[in-house]
Amino acid sequence: MTRQEILNHLNENQDAWLTVPSVFKNEAGKPEFEMLLAKVEMRDPGSASLFFRETRTGGFEYASRAFIHAHLQPDDIFIDVGAHFGLYTLTAAMKFPDKVKVLAVEPHPANIKRLRMWTDFNNCSENIHFAQCAASDRSGFSLLNLNSSMGHSLVPVSKSNREPIKVAVEPIDKLAADVGIMDSDNRIILKIDTEGYELPTLKGALNLLKTGRVAAIIWEKGHFHGTPKGVKDFTGIISLLRDMGYESFRFPHEDMGGPLVPYSPNHELCNIISIDSSLKPLPVYDQPWKAHIVLPSSMRPAVSADFMIGYTKMLMQEKHTDCGRWSRWNSLGNEPDLRAGLAGQLVPEESTVLDAGAGLMLLRDYIPEGCTYIPLDIVARCRSCIVADLNQQQYPTQKYDVVAALFVFEFLHDPISFLKWAAKHSKKIIFTYHVTMPATERDKRRAAGFFNDYTLAGLKQMVEESGWKIKSIADITLGQVCFECIKKGL
Repeated sequence: MTRQEILNHLNENQDAWLTVPSVFKNEAGKPEFEMLLAKVEMRDPGSASLFFRETRTGGFEYASRAFIHAHLQPDDIFIDVGAHFGLYTLTAAMKFPDKVKVLAVEPHPANIKRLRMWTDFNNCSENIHFAQCAASDRSGFSLLNLNSSMGHSLVPVSKSNREPIKVAVEPIDKLAADVGIMDSDNRIILKIDTEGYELPTLKGALNLLKTGRVAAIIWEKGHFHGTPKGVKDFTGIISLLRDMGYESFRFPHEDMGGPLVPYSPNHELCNIISIDSSLKPLPVYDQPWKAHIVLPSSMRPAVSADFMIGYTKMLMQEKHTDCGRWSRWNSLGNEPDLRAGLAGQLVPEESTVLDAGAGLMLLRDYIPEGCTYIPLDIVARCRSCIVADLNQQQYPTQKYDVVAALFVFEFLHDPISFLKWAAKHSKKIIFTYHVTMPATERDKRRAAGFFNDYTLAGLKQMVEESGWKIKSIADITLGQVCFECIKKGL
């Protein structure tokens, strides 16, 4: 269909359709593309989620799309495996219209029909190859188990009253060869969303990966990867990608920008971005502040204390951040008002205050009214928030009168580095810390996610060796203290 034919159909059926503009804008400030959803599809969880997140929050899977938007270049090739209706396909095709070729792979006949409608409506079908099949490590046929329009999978679904349908399956290597991708020298960005079938999909793309042209792979760790077989498959994926030279990252929140954080395997569900050495990640992937969804608890399932102990130890060894924890509001409690109330009393009038690890931003309510409050966190807490991962030493270059770090040092791999940075960029630092107890308490600290174990004497020594003079130490709760320090020489 042509765009005009689709427009005529929409005009004749205005009450039946929704036009959804992309959150990404072109140079003229207009949406890069538009999507079409039938109102009746709002009963489908996948379509309803896409509509709500694209129109009411920061954008459906904004972070992964922001990565594509930042790194895709003219003449690149984008391969969209599990294309659904075409959100990622259009994100790539319309970043540089007519200059990016796309291979869109989608097995469900209704989904691919809508995919073609979307690309026709946005006048970009000529640069897109459509493959109506599922991706696998072999050619043939398989049963596609039906779920939400975004949840169809070759992996058996335990609870479904819908009959599976028979679909063709092909390796990505064959599909790429059929459309000339294997014979070109163009760089490739690959996205895989196959609902638990990622390992066979990657095995069917080994020849393409061996060309060295796949700069990045965006793939999903989903619910299937929490099952016994899924855990084995997930380990296989990580091993395969590591062996082929990819380093894996993730964003703290699926619908927000921010820093790419080095990925450590864990219990959380998220998109993972595996990057070849030829591509250098940006320090931060920006997004104007918008409301964002609260991610469902199933994406960070509860785990045992023993699991958390092991996970924390792995993060300590790799010096990574448990970024998913801090993207969830319900992880920001544990007496923040007590810390903020005490710290706020120590802030001088008319100060500029950097609140590092701002969390709920309660400190701004306790500092004197004439102060300038600047939050810093791993996710944007407000429009003025500086977004950074302190464990990657993404420190601001500006100077402040006061740096506050409340319930932060426990989660830093190198607090000395932070203290030394603060000594060069501020006159005063206020921080809180849960002082370590005897060695028998160490497992409790790991279960809480703490990366370090300083005694009170050890904290004093670290502070003084980092260019600070201790002005006061106050108890907050049993074992939790608040340090007020001024720069030496003042």
